[in-house]
Amino acid sequence: MPDNVIELKPRPRGRVTVKLAGGRFFTIPQEAVTFTVAAVVSDEDVSRFDRMDQYFRGKDKAHLLISRRMRTRKQVADALDKLAIETSIRNGILTELEEAGLIDDLRFAGEYVRIKRDVRRHGPYRLRHDLGRMGVRKSIVEGVLEEAFDAPTQESMARELAETRAAGCPVDEKAARRIGDFLRRRGFDYEVVNNVVYDLLHHSNVSDNDYES
Repeated sequence: MPDNVIELKPRPRGRVTVKLAGGRFFTIPQEAVTFTVAAVVSDEDVSRFDRMDQYFRGKDKAHLLISRRMRTRKQVADALDKLAIETSIRNGILTELEEAGLIDDLRFAGEYVRIKRDVRRHGPYRLRHDLGRMGVRKSIVEGVLEEAFDAPTQESMARELAETRAAGCPVDEKAARRIGDFLRRRGFDYEVVNNVVYDLLHHSNVSDNDYES
């Protein structure tokens, strides 16, 4: 049903908050305000105000998120869903951000893998899980991981971590199991872990028994 405008309050960035007698209020662009206080607005007007308000709230939230750090499309979409943004408006905002290069799942995945591999020394299994949880498409994840991890790279990383963990001490079966669990938590493939731990045991003065996970 029609409602009355009881307040027009200027806001930053060329916007105005429109307050209605029924208690609802919306923040819309200044150029959309073609009426004055006490004007009567129709249901169609209220619906239009609501969609504009959702768009600007959603866009502000998205820009705030990506200004802090890179985000995946899914992470931004989930944040907009919490604001009760309509699906069509949410998808429009996401498309705008992608076209502007502000959301780029391929770039996100590449940076994420590089940092986690080089700094945190995480393996591909864990990174595959993490990126999937953040909504990155499987095809993107597999492409990035294939580029970042060839077999020698993964085994070299696992071996370095295992040797650091062993701290120069002889490795018996109990220590080997602990090192194997550690490497799996870091996200290295089972075959790589088994090869590395087998070698530690094989070259140890404590035990020549094969390690089986």
